[in-house]
Amino acid sequence: MEERLKLLSRAMQAAMLAIALAGFLTDNLTWVPAAVVSLIITEIPSILRRDLKLVLPVELNFWIVLALFLHVFGGVSGFYDNVPGWDHVTHALSASLIAALGFIVVLSIDKYVKSIFLPRRFLGVFIAIFTMATGVLWELMEFSMDMWTGSHMQYTLDDTMLDMLFDGVAGIAVAAVGAHYLSHTTRDEFLEKMGVDKAKDNIVRIVDKRRSK
Repeated sequence: MEERLKLLSRAMQAAMLAIALAGFLTDNLTWVPAAVVSLIITEIPSILRRDLKLVLPVELNFWIVLALFLHVFGGVSGFYDNVPGWDHVTHALSASLIAALGFIVVLSIDKYVKSIFLPRRFLGVFIAIFTMATGVLWELMEFSMDMWTGSHMQYTLDDTMLDMLFDGVAGIAVAAVGAHYLSHTTRDEFLEKMGVDKAKDNIVRIVDKRRSK
């Protein structure tokens, strides 16, 4: 299963690279920046693994690539305009990804920042609120882009509200899954599987080296 997810991830990365190259060759640069930035983001897990020994689950890596690929492919193919609900699906997928990453960050803060204590029951609530807040910031960014550049990222008020609704549903779903997962394992075991301890030590070592220079 893991190998299949890795192959699918590589295939989607290759597709985004092809989209960027095709855009350059045809002088259709509209979605080239999004494709290039998305490719860079999909390589971040590999960089974290190489430099910090932080190992994200294969499923999460696939999730990251899938969310970015659907966004880029939807834009290039016109699906955002021609396929009903495409925008909401990509919003929900991106929101669930943000919630999952937020879940990992919050657990890490809860473990390593001694001045902060987060009750387990509160974690799910925090993740849901964090995801919805991120969705609001995204909608504000789209509104600002429309105002400044004349783009049409926000179609109608109904569309914006549905996007935020899907963000909220995705955040709540991930929070529920995370709470269920933690009921079968401990916080420390979860973080240990990803090598968060090693990553923290490597970050401290890098910071200390830069301070000593």
